[in-house]
Amino acid sequence: MSIISQEIVQQLEQRFGIVGDSIPMLQAMSRLVQVAPTDLTALITGETGTGKEIFAQALHALSARKRFPFVSVNCGAIPETLLESELFGAEKGAYTGADEKRKGFFEAADRGTIFLDEIGEMPIGTQVKLLRILESGEFSRLGSSSVQRVDTRIIAATNRDLLFEVKQGRFRQDLYFRLNSVNIHLPPLRQHPTDIPLLVEYFATKTADKNGFVYQGIDEQALSQLEALPWHGNVRELRNMIETIVTLERGARITTRTIAPYILPESVTEPHPQALMRLTDVYPPFDPNETTMLYRSVLQLTAEVYEMKNAIHHLLNVNNRMQDQVITNGDAKLITGDSDQVMEFDELNLAKIERLAIEAALRKTHGRRREAAQLLGISERTLYRKIDEYSLS
Repeated sequence: MSIISQEIVQQLEQRFGIVGDSIPMLQAMSRLVQVAPTDLTALITGETGTGKEIFAQALHALSARKRFPFVSVNCGAIPETLLESELFGAEKGAYTGADEKRKGFFEAADRGTIFLDEIGEMPIGTQVKLLRILESGEFSRLGSSSVQRVDTRIIAATNRDLLFEVKQGRFRQDLYFRLNSVNIHLPPLRQHPTDIPLLVEYFATKTADKNGFVYQGIDEQALSQLEALPWHGNVRELRNMIETIVTLERGARITTRTIAPYILPESVTEPHPQALMRLTDVYPPFDPNETTMLYRSVLQLTAEVYEMKNAIHHLLNVNNRMQDQVITNGDAKLITGDSDQVMEFDELNLAKIERLAIEAALRKTHGRRREAAQLLGISERTLYRKIDEYSLS
């Protein structure tokens, strides 16, 4: 392991929020500092919530490309049917709704860095084009045979075992070897619990400062209790807990009694038997794997419906960003942000309102989908699914 000075450790914390002094974290930081100034492709591995995107941002910010764009792409959030055109762009008429030539994420990241999160979700066909860029910097937009060139550093991340995916035929071996030339592994929080006091202090102090509180510290017993938890959501889960506690308790000293309501039972990571209707009284019992999949599907669907309802409610209210609600001769009409579509409310159903809201957000953000999702108040994954559903590509 290369030695990393305490001064560099402090700089990584201050600039990027990378916190820790355990051996696993120091190893990850050391590799980060070694690799950042180079143009080497890097693969960041680790469970969900370990901080892979933060490390990717640090790799970019500490490189010679720092003055150029850092483009983050969640490969798992974009439907397979849209991923290729999003990454590599598309010519006018390449598909239904392609009314103009559109550059992809790689062109947007030219001379900078592109971060491909959840690379393990990428379809095999798209992996072939990615390999070509890695080897030559060349690609073709969807619907074109012309060759484009970019100078882009590629950083990828995954919470999957890509070598296992290779053996299963779901990930190309040649691409795996190209991506894994430099690997930065981020350990799960349960493997470096000695960093929890540092993380708690960091998150609590930042939250208190942001809200104008004075953080009063944490008891040793409370710290011991936090260190003993499994932390399936890793650092992200700890951060969310501490931010919530400090905000709601207004910076008061954290004790075992304080944190008790925020500690979820171990079983919450899997469906609780009472979370589903007792269908076994009428039907044969589900296979456990089917039950888990069904439960998670229901949660995902519920979350998306909730998100879209909130977005629609937001967009139907009077606001200067998106639209105006006008009452004319006693009849309510919906006018989108660009005032190019007016529909009687009698003509609208949920699907039409969703489509209008998404179209307006995309226009407002000039097609930048991550910004559109933030404007709508929904996840990027939900937005991509809705774009695909309404053929708005």
